Amino acid sequence: MPDGKFLDQYLPYLLRRADQALSARFYEELNTRGIARSEWRVLAVLFEHRSLSIRELTERSLSPQPTVTHAVTRLEARGLVVRCKGTDDRRQRFVSTTPDGDDLASSLFVEARRLEEAVLVNAGVDDPHGLLAELSRLIDNLERTEKLDTTPGKTPATAHETVDS
Repeated sequence: MPDGKFLDQYLPYLLRRADQALSARFYEELNTRGIARSEWRVLAVLFEHRSLSIRELTERSLSPQPTVTHAVTRLEARGLVVRCKGTDDRRQRFVSTTPDGDDLASSLFVEARRLEEAVLVNAGVDDPHGLLAELSRLIDNLERTEKLDTTPGKTPATAHETVDS
């Protein structure tokens, strides 16, 4: 980098910094309610998807399997989720929220959205919906091309040709 400021121009780093800045107030709310971040991710995913296997929950919560298992155990002890045996494979376990878990997740969703909006307004973001749409488009494109050839010298156009052919 000519100016020596790699991290100031490195998208993954900037996204992580944005995540931390956007989430700080919400993390305080989670702490107040005695909910760990990993528990929140698990609860939020289950609230939206109703019932998932640990493997699916791991993928959707973007967390390592041991972290998800520990979060599920803690949430289950507090009566916020339950584990049920699978109908086809009795060894498989599915996790779902309880009514108390649904109530907590619902109230946290409202608070998360309220805090997110306040932070974005205070940060001067003129078009939060446009920002979300652009990030969603970026994620969709990245997931669609995750096997993209990143060989040095390949341009994005020629790299896409490798994926599509």
